[in-house]
Amino acid sequence: MTANYGAGHLIASQGLREIIEDEENKVEILDIVEAGSKIEKITSKLYIWLNRYSHFLWRLIYYNPIIKTKFFKNILKLLLNKNIYNRILNFNPDVIISTHFFATIYGIKFKNKKPNVKLFVCITDYEIHPIWLFEGVDLFFLPSEFSLKTFKGRNFLITGIPLRKGFLMHLNEIEIRNFFEIKTDKLVALLNLGANSVLPIKDAIKFINLFKGKLYFLIIVGKDEKRFKMIKNFLSKVKAEYKLFGFTQEIYKLMSICDFSITKAGGLSVSELIYLEKPAIYYKSLPGQEEGNEKFIKEYGLGLTAKNFSQLVKLTQLIIENPEILNFIKRNLSIQKKKMNFLEIKKVVSHETYAL
Repeated sequence: MTANYGAGHLIASQGLREIIEDEENKVEILDIVEAGSKIEKITSKLYIWLNRYSHFLWRLIYYNPIIKTKFFKNILKLLLNKNIYNRILNFNPDVIISTHFFATIYGIKFKNKKPNVKLFVCITDYEIHPIWLFEGVDLFFLPSEFSLKTFKGRNFLITGIPLRKGFLMHLNEIEIRNFFEIKTDKLVALLNLGANSVLPIKDAIKFINLFKGKLYFLIIVGKDEKRFKMIKNFLSKVKAEYKLFGFTQEIYKLMSICDFSITKAGGLSVSELIYLEKPAIYYKSLPGQEEGNEKFIKEYGLGLTAKNFSQLVKLTQLIIENPEILNFIKRNLSIQKKKMNFLEIKKVVSHETYAL
């Protein structure tokens, strides 16, 4: 079960399905935003709006002490949608895995009706907000030992945040570079300029203009045709080395061939870059969960962080002048990757290993 309040929760559930599903394990993803009423859809859009346009208000909400209380969690239980709950009853699962705290509440209600059902929660950020921690959960899948700083209890397993199968394949960087006809001696920078990008188009254009003679750019624009035409028109007027992409399902291939990425510190993005052992500059982190992920990144030396465009430029110049920085980060990423163990989730779900 998931809730599409930010794409990371949904993508994590897709990764779980690809890890778990086989002839013996049937998996269905239930997104309570998609399956819900106008209330769920409006609150999802409100969440996205707050994260784009009102960071101050989102900070007040995220760190509000009331949200941490049992009283607030009990209020959330009153908001459950009967139609969504009936879908769970009809599917009649043996195991429920939640990738969002609101989905967990449905799981708890179902488990109260059928105590033999196992309820697992997959945490999708490295620093855990108390709202994720409900009584009645059998096991929490945690991103890292760092998460234990904000986790209370013994019912946990450190697995990493589950990734889709494309990221888990063996990726030959030379073959992929040849496929995309990328021939350069410059460092390759990946810029994701989709609708949820942390790098506004104006900043991206300034950035490309500043480093057009020093970097090779992989630019992903997404589904927005207007945005695509704007970037394409700009690139036609500058002498930059680049490959421009619209929407792609194979972002893992592009991530695998970059030297570094400029991205946001979302839990899933951090997890993907750790697994591919790719450094990043994490730019303009959002209040709350992304700030928590930044703490993890800084503590283990997994990337660089920039609060504004000026810092982004300085850090990029630092990387160009001192490429050994990337090697240092890669060594740290390699250490963290070895601690990821997604297959343990399948063992637990299949009852091969399960003990509290």
